[in-house]
Amino acid sequence: MKDTDYKGINTLIRTYELRLLKSEDMERLLKAESLRAALEMLRTTDYDFDIEAVINSKDFNRFLIAHLHDVYQELYELAPEPELLGLFTLRYSYHNLKVMFKERFLDEQHDDLLIPIGEMSLESLRNLVETGESSQAHPIMVEAVQALKTEFEESGRIEAVTVYMDTYYLRHLRAVTDEVNYPSVTEIADTIIDMYNLTSVVRSQNQDKPRSHLYTLLSSAGSIAKQDIIDESINGSVAIIRKLYAGKAYSGRLESVINDNKVNTLKLDQLMNELIHEVVSDGFYQAFGPLPLLGYIYAKETEVTNLRLILVGKDNGISEDILRERVRLVYGS
Repeated sequence: MKDTDYKGINTLIRTYELRLLKSEDMERLLKAESLRAALEMLRTTDYDFDIEAVINSKDFNRFLIAHLHDVYQELYELAPEPELLGLFTLRYSYHNLKVMFKERFLDEQHDDLLIPIGEMSLESLRNLVETGESSQAHPIMVEAVQALKTEFEESGRIEAVTVYMDTYYLRHLRAVTDEVNYPSVTEIADTIIDMYNLTSVVRSQNQDKPRSHLYTLLSSAGSIAKQDIIDESINGSVAIIRKLYAGKAYSGRLESVINDNKVNTLKLDQLMNELIHEVVSDGFYQAFGPLPLLGYIYAKETEVTNLRLILVGKDNGISEDILRERVRLVYGS
């Protein structure tokens, strides 16, 4: 599509951005003396919930996810390329598939873990899990379900659920970005997949897993060849960073995740969020193209993440300073 095809929705996005919580709003929430005080402040915004019910249940996620669901539903109806939203919603769909397969394989019930966000409804995903077929699902998702069923029948390994859904999610993500074919979107996918692979190597080595484990764990959809990562892994994760990630624009910043020749996965995750934030923040100043839409979605996702963090923190008496360290950057800041 042409960049100008986004002109209409981008005009609307500018009005939506005005309703996003600002840095000063987050600051007031951080300074709130109690959970009730924070909820009373939040109740004056676009978030709809019953304060007493939330205080009694402590189920912050319910109203936060409900809010996010409504945002996505509207954007799916308005976006010139609805599949572009998959850049952020696919992870929910594959998360739901994980939950449904674990329910199926372990004969358990975990409806409370399902997240009703994504192009496919929970009912459609359940049908896919049950039948292994769907005319609505992307072929990659159908293949993921069929492959996992076959693997579990042969091995009985419940760990296969996470491995298969994670790697197929990233493959699906790459397919979406290839179809959209927009440089900034590709950059976001590269960052997500390359960081996933790096984090996976670190965790695998921390758990003393054999190098052969990486063949099933890593994604082939990244910008750095999977085989190169596996080959270099014999020298450790720091060597991978300094050799294979040296050509990345953010290579210098990767040094900040290394301490005493070890890689901090929490800092890796923080860096990934910073890099995505920097890409989508360009949309704050653009009138055309998909970046304003993606920027708004990322801002709303970040807002919900921050609110969940703050509310849980207030409920557990976590100090303001510690919460402030964990809160992510606000869009446009």
